[in-house]
Amino acid sequence: MKSKLNLSIIIILLIVTGCSESFLDNPPKGSFSEDVFYKTEDAGIKSVIGCYTPMLNHWDYQVMWYDVGNIITDDSNKGGSDAGDGIRKTEVGIGKPLPTNAMLNSLWTHRFNAIGKCNTALENITMETPLIHKGGTYVSDAEKARYIAEIKFLRGFYYYDLATVFGGVPLITTTLTPEEKSTLTKASVEEIKAQILSDVQACIDESNMPSSASLPEEEFGRVTKDIANAFKARVHLFFGDYAEAKDAAWKVIETGTFELQPDYQELFNSYGNGFYSKESVFTILREYRPGYTGSSVIPQMNTGRNNLGGWGGDCPTQDLVDEYEVGDARLIHTVIQDQDEFMKNDGTIEVHNYTGYDNNTGYHSRKAYVPHQRRPDGGFWQVDWTFYLIRYSDVLLMYAEALLESGGDKQEVADYINMVRRRAFLTSSREDSWAHKRQIVIPEVTEAEFEANYAVKATDDLLAAIKHERRVELGMEGLRYYDLMRWDDFVSTMNAFSKLPYANGKGSKVDDQTWPYPIPQTEIDRTGGSITQNPGYN
Repeated sequence: MKSKLNLSIIIILLIVTGCSESFLDNPPKGSFSEDVFYKTEDAGIKSVIGCYTPMLNHWDYQVMWYDVGNIITDDSNKGGSDAGDGIRKTEVGIGKPLPTNAMLNSLWTHRFNAIGKCNTALENITMETPLIHKGGTYVSDAEKARYIAEIKFLRGFYYYDLATVFGGVPLITTTLTPEEKSTLTKASVEEIKAQILSDVQACIDESNMPSSASLPEEEFGRVTKDIANAFKARVHLFFGDYAEAKDAAWKVIETGTFELQPDYQELFNSYGNGFYSKESVFTILREYRPGYTGSSVIPQMNTGRNNLGGWGGDCPTQDLVDEYEVGDARLIHTVIQDQDEFMKNDGTIEVHNYTGYDNNTGYHSRKAYVPHQRRPDGGFWQVDWTFYLIRYSDVLLMYAEALLESGGDKQEVADYINMVRRRAFLTSSREDSWAHKRQIVIPEVTEAEFEANYAVKATDDLLAAIKHERRVELGMEGLRYYDLMRWDDFVSTMNAFSKLPYANGKGSKVDDQTWPYPIPQTEIDRTGGSITQNPGYN
């Protein structure tokens, strides 16, 4: 198993700072001025790590990952204690949220604060900056070049979230003057896309940026060339640049560094065989240390209420459950349901009780649930849990789709889809190894049955096969929104979903002007209207 980041970096990574009042305000470094701070020991690496810390924000990054990726789509409902719990998610899910929506406002503010951190670091870490290591030695030019490339990638990573939700947004790559703050305007979607790809390409092109294979074990969790190429494929795919997406995904595949974990359930129940496995391309790194509350809020947030002690969020829909084929083992490892049973550390049975609160699906995410055996104090905070930003199966499916859309060989497309499907039907556990009793039954599938009934053929509707495969392979992992948007399926899918008996209005107002979502009214007011509102929300 790969070792974790050294303790000093972990401590810095686990400091989650709050948002400042405006995205235009750069977060302070403490009592140091920037001139003084960047002359202190380890200021360079601390600034780099400071650009990762926005990912540790419990509510505006981690919960938001699922709020946008799952909950406003047909994959899950918000759950919670009652209809008013998470009402802002309901407003976005219906389809025409107000410009004052707190959820969208928080996303905007958080990402621009993160971008501000990156801009401040890039202005102060240059090849001419004499940075000092702990102990007094100077940081080499090679290390500084890596810092710069790493920070640029992270800036592009945060801008992608803004572009995919709000479309065109202000393009800010430097610290703004007071006059510039008051006269900001939106850049076009194409300009934001160009900036994202420029930042990502700078990371890929930097000779001092390591590959994932060459990354020192103590630095696992930091950006690499392979991560940058995988994310580049995601960006190009979102914008319909299929040839470019294919080339970027292939650069990841051809390294031979990554591979599928044979048993799907291990991905979400183990550090060694999951988050640290060869399937993990990019993840938010965490370390479990007894006595320290340093885990993600997601296991607490998205586990059932009542006797379980969770908060009951992000509830898979019946529509998602029905998408799985008979024999697909991913179902039992993706959803968990009311009255399922798990053994507790004291030998008693933990029965899941999803009644009496705003869960109208009867399901929760198995991927977010941490069994009692992995909860040393019985709670959901001190656990070895994180989530994937990019998995290798995602890269394989991105390559298959880009290959298909760019006119590639259909048999090769089918082969890549089947790489992912074979695991689901043939090598993954048919039972939940951590459970005492699960109600979902997954029958065995033989090799012959797979080839005859489940393997995708070159003559099949391959785009439909890819759409299905992405939904069931990546279910409840926060990617559904982005897939529906880039396929131009969001409006039709959510309109159809709104007619289901358990939709509760979600999708009923989604139309061609739902996206891009409204710019927060506070930002329009702050700039005196120089930032204009998106169509459909004026």
